[in-house]
Amino acid sequence: MRNSSWTRPEGVAATGALISGLALCLLILGSAVEADSAAPRTPDAQSPADCSQVNYGEPAPHPNGDGEEGTIIAPPNPSGPTIVGVGFHVNDIRGIDPVDNEFEFRGYIRVLWCDPRIAFDPQAEGQSERVFMGEQAEHELRRMWFPAGYPVNGVGEVAASERILRIRHDGTVKHSINVRVPLATHFDLRRFPFDRQTLELQIESFAWDRDHLQFVHDDSISGFSEEIAIPEWNIEAVAGSVIEVAVMESDTPFARYILEIEIARKPGFYLWKVFLPLVLIVALSWSVFWMTDERFSNRSRISATGVLTIVAYQFAFAKDLPRIGYLTLLDQIMIGSFVLLAVTVVESLLVDRANSTDPLKAHRIDRTSRWLFPAVYAAMLAATGLSAG
Repeated sequence: MRNSSWTRPEGVAATGALISGLALCLLILGSAVEADSAAPRTPDAQSPADCSQVNYGEPAPHPNGDGEEGTIIAPPNPSGPTIVGVGFHVNDIRGIDPVDNEFEFRGYIRVLWCDPRIAFDPQAEGQSERVFMGEQAEHELRRMWFPAGYPVNGVGEVAASERILRIRHDGTVKHSINVRVPLATHFDLRRFPFDRQTLELQIESFAWDRDHLQFVHDDSISGFSEEIAIPEWNIEAVAGSVIEVAVMESDTPFARYILEIEIARKPGFYLWKVFLPLVLIVALSWSVFWMTDERFSNRSRISATGVLTIVAYQFAFAKDLPRIGYLTLLDQIMIGSFVLLAVTVVESLLVDRANSTDPLKAHRIDRTSRWLFPAVYAAMLAATGLSAG
């Protein structure tokens, strides 16, 4: 298995850490383009699937000399798996939806392999590379062997455009296609809204098992646009790897290429629109501790208003999350705030009863609550943040 990754500069990670640190303080204290030139590559780098890097010996013969359209031919390596390099150029990520566990990938998928059977004499043809685009590329692919890959975790129609097929004189084939495809992925929302997710694009051949085809991650045909801007998310790193998977109705595993895109949520919206107001609501409820001489009905009205406000917040954000069976960090803080407001009502009831028999005791309860409740709330917020990692 081979893998490679691109990681954002440390400054981005430091910014994320600063934002997370600010969050803790607030909680405690209150059209795609062909991108061959854009792909990062080592000068003169050779793909591991290039004809100059593989030796297939005597290639399997073409069943029809001219490769008529519709002809199914065997892989070019008769004595083992054909090496197929897979790379990518990510142009954009759209529609990240934790509710439906989906996102949309936009970019170039690039596949490279060697097929000596289609080699030609560059001097005789006056060119060292044949280039086909659009429908011509599709027609040419139907006349030759190709890896027959598809998105395993696709959940909708693949929109393909700007297809380019390059065939070098030695038989090296490079197929680039701009795709837009909706994909399924898994979201772990335990740390929401300070969570990080891994989006996956999985590619597998539907025709050839590992004995006939072996994917490899190919740095020489991979790239990543640093100008991608995703609302609510930052891209942290991108990596490609290859695994083997068991497939039904086949005793031999298939090679599967996996592109992993690590993203981190931008928590600013939730810091200012949820956490800060929530902390202020809870803190305002503590004003009852200075209302010792007030009746229970007047004190409880303030706490009840805070409880209803938190319930309204929960309903407002429920639509942005799936019906998961575990609590997110936001859920835990909401519940903790709700419980503390409820305890504030109990404290007011104790003070109201003590006022009729022992006013000094009522004052002691309120004085103790003035520092105890903020300390407990701060400890609860810190513990919640630390337990979430």
